[in-house]
Amino acid sequence: MMQHENEKIIVGLDVGTSKICAVVGLECSGYVKFLGIGQCQTHGLRKGFVINIDDTAMSIRSAVKEAELMSGHSIKSAVVGIADKFIRGQNSTGMVMLKGREVGQIDVQRVIAATQAVPLLDGRETLHVIPQEFIVDAYAGIEQPLGMSGERLEARVHLVSAASTSIANIVNACGKAELSVDGIVFQPLASAQAVLMPEERDLGVVLIDIGGGTTDIAIFSGGKVRHTSVIPVAGNHLTNDLAVGLHVSIREAERVKCLFGCCLENMLNEETSVELNMTGGGRNKNVTRRGICAILQARIHELFTIIGKELSRSGYESELGAGAVLTGGSSLLTGMDTLAEQMFSMPVRVGEPTNIRIYTDNGRVPQFATGIGLVLNGLQGVIAREDQPSSLVATFKRTLGRLWNEM
Repeated sequence: MMQHENEKIIVGLDVGTSKICAVVGLECSGYVKFLGIGQCQTHGLRKGFVINIDDTAMSIRSAVKEAELMSGHSIKSAVVGIADKFIRGQNSTGMVMLKGREVGQIDVQRVIAATQAVPLLDGRETLHVIPQEFIVDAYAGIEQPLGMSGERLEARVHLVSAASTSIANIVNACGKAELSVDGIVFQPLASAQAVLMPEERDLGVVLIDIGGGTTDIAIFSGGKVRHTSVIPVAGNHLTNDLAVGLHVSIREAERVKCLFGCCLENMLNEETSVELNMTGGGRNKNVTRRGICAILQARIHELFTIIGKELSRSGYESELGAGAVLTGGSSLLTGMDTLAEQMFSMPVRVGEPTNIRIYTDNGRVPQFATGIGLVLNGLQGVIAREDQPSSLVATFKRTLGRLWNEM
């Protein structure tokens, strides 16, 4: 496919525990067209953390190849999403003196750097530095302080840090798949780009991205990121519970979950019978859909209880005027949004990518929100601003360069 000079191709690579998804986006004439999606199951990750680089690289290659065939474009690089149990989010402040002069770009850079003067555990590095507000003397809530005069300049930011090994392993796997890394983005921040409305960010909203190995949380208020966290309980736990409770294989449990899963028994009007395919050539047996629902409801209730405690711990629980938005593959489970509304006592909706042009049949579904959001992040230049420290970009470029030399 011919690409014009004013067109720009960006690829988002969602590296998840249960699947890897590559999304191809094309920027032209002021909007984004999504041309192709490729996905592949993977066994190289656990709770979002790479445990087998070769398996992960093979899955990346498969997903990228499928996306290339669908889009008609060759893929050489991607914006990569990361989310594992080792990621941490925290708010931080910094201050520099102005002594009555105007705020310049260097002052902004200095105060942003000052916010990063917080102790990190060994083996960790900052993934994102996301400004929340600037303060000039007693005047808070400033979005752009350039040109303002005062005695001192303060900044409040949200920091996201990750284990250095997590970042290196993702980059290594991409390198083995012959894919260059344009940037690394914490996955719920990418998903938010695809599914949240500006009004929700302003009113206050929590994004709950329920993936295969982790549930990722991002809280927005006043249009800014206020809190992020990762919970190591997600869709795979639902599948495992079904496999144990029904005495079936993981594959059969996944099939049953997707086709017959429900997390609210009172939504089932009749005792529907479901035939299970038994392992080892055993005779198939039947169970009721209510029995399946009872297993799922217990685990989801546990997950939502953990999320509720996390919302309380964040200090922003009372500022979620727009409620919660669920996304990720597991959010499609029947009754998920209703149970969340009951437990969180707030409005809940399932978030799908909106306000985009997409040329595939299945792109507007929650499980592709992260990949689409990664494309949007890349096109908006998020990875080139203060959101991602230059030291991190240098780190994965050095790692990738070493890999290319070794191959």
